[in-house]
Amino acid sequence: MDIITVMAIISLLAVALIFSPLGLGGGVLYVPIFYYMLDWEIKEAVIGSLTLVFMVSIGSSLAHSKAGYADNNAANLGRTTAIPAAIIGTILSGYLIDILGDIIIKILATIILIFVIERTIKQMRKSVNESYNEIQLSDKKREYMFASAFAGLSSGMLGIGGGAILVTANRSILQMDTNKAAGTSFLVAATIVPVALTSHIILDGVVGGMIDNIGLLTIIIFPLFVLLSAFLGAKYAIKNISKNIVTVVFLIAISLSLIRYLVDFVLLY
Repeated sequence: MDIITVMAIISLLAVALIFSPLGLGGGVLYVPIFYYMLDWEIKEAVIGSLTLVFMVSIGSSLAHSKAGYADNNAANLGRTTAIPAAIIGTILSGYLIDILGDIIIKILATIILIFVIERTIKQMRKSVNESYNEIQLSDKKREYMFASAFAGLSSGMLGIGGGAILVTANRSILQMDTNKAAGTSFLVAATIVPVALTSHIILDGVVGGMIDNIGLLTIIIFPLFVLLSAFLGAKYAIKNISKNIVTVVFLIAISLSLIRYLVDFVLLY
């Protein structure tokens, strides 16, 4: 096992640990780790990313739910539009990659990364002591369903969990506090990600090659380590770590991924 592979494995586990308290599955970093560090094809990277995002969603949603930070009613409403949108996103992804190549995924991922950075910085600028008056779900039903559909579409197309969109919707539309927004985001992601993953497995036809290259045992065991990392990370961070510290680390990691995509665009010209 070479040093790059070891660094990639450590990075994948670290992403699960860091992202789990934030309501984000880590797909915005998993895809570039698989694609750039491990030299996977883009379709393989999307499937690998969705698999690990699913594990993070399960582990972190368990931790948040046990601590009482989740809104099941909002999650159930979000799923009604997010699930079909994830299937549509998967179909669009395969079509666009076949027609336009990997570059279209990089462009869309770059847009999502910029969105995540902008949203995160905006939240950091808000006062730590700012109070939230949560809005009734029935008053914002249409807006929340639309935002959830966009999250599902992004999940299917880009191999992410849509957490950045879901957390933003939970905080800006329903005015949830940070922990509740994260916990509710994971409840939705834990449902839409397996739909997107199953759709990609059926439509992309690359799983057989992945099993041959990686090994079935690794495919089974490694996601379980990611699940454990996410559960422990969320459980510990909820009680002990300042959200600002976690967010700064998150911003650095996201910025590095954005820079890597931008380098690709520069090299094209």
